[in-house]
Amino acid sequence: MSVIANIVPRTPPMAYLLLIAVGFMVALMLPLAKVAIAGGMTPLSYAFWQALGGGGLLWLWSGRSRGALPLRTTGRYFLVSGLTAIAIPNIVAFLVLERIGPGLTSTLYAMPSLMTYVLAVTVRIEGLRGLRVVGLGLGVLGCIRIMSPDSNGLSTENLPWLLLGLLVPLSLAIGNVYRSVAWPAGAGAKQLAPGMLLGGALVVAVVMLGTGTLAEVRVPSGDVGLVLLAQAVLSAVTYRAFFELQRRSSPVFLSQIGFVVAPAGLLLGFLIFGERYGLGVWLGVAVLMAGVLLANWRK
Repeated sequence: MSVIANIVPRTPPMAYLLLIAVGFMVALMLPLAKVAIAGGMTPLSYAFWQALGGGGLLWLWSGRSRGALPLRTTGRYFLVSGLTAIAIPNIVAFLVLERIGPGLTSTLYAMPSLMTYVLAVTVRIEGLRGLRVVGLGLGVLGCIRIMSPDSNGLSTENLPWLLLGLLVPLSLAIGNVYRSVAWPAGAGAKQLAPGMLLGGALVVAVVMLGTGTLAEVRVPSGDVGLVLLAQAVLSAVTYRAFFELQRRSSPVFLSQIGFVVAPAGLLLGFLIFGERYGLGVWLGVAVLMAGVLLANWRK
């Protein structure tokens, strides 16, 4: 048996349930963000409160375990994880969803899979498997079909926002591999999830300080405050399950969260905001799902 086969174990059934659950919860974050931003919050301030609220709730929940992770040994892990999984993806996603809608924005989360696989093979934590390459490639092609200019999908004037949105999958792919490679010894999902969220909040705060927008960070009230509270609870549950999924699987399997986010986001965009998509978009969804099946096929 190869060394790589020992590093990447067979994925347990619970990981598939976590993958579906986390994917749906990530997809649900985008409509909530759209409502809050439409209510007057800026994308940066929303990203800050989402990370701080979710991280704070998890920190309180995991209070008994805090002493096991001294900050001097985990600080860099939390900052890099927060930057790649929270700060960059959320800031960019919240910016572009104002232009292309939460449904199509959700498809950006389906694209890190192939990038993650390339990185995982490069650092030798995954083996090269032809069927997985084909499956992940099909998944990406499905996403490209979904995001192609369409009379009922993405318009040509929004293509620059799509290019900006590609920072989302690139950042997520780097984070997927980093968190596995640099996972602190003796740490568990319950301990790492709050650190990543709070690290992401710190990075967003630094960005706002550098851009002179830190004054936008104020405690929201009214309906927007309720939305933000719901988002904080959702973030806490999502990223707690997210780290548990990473612990139970490989970076490449984790990256396929996006293959759940994409169709779930389109469905939520249709149900909540009445977004309409053409036949080409749903054809892309079908190709995407076929890619998921091939990427995870085992004899």
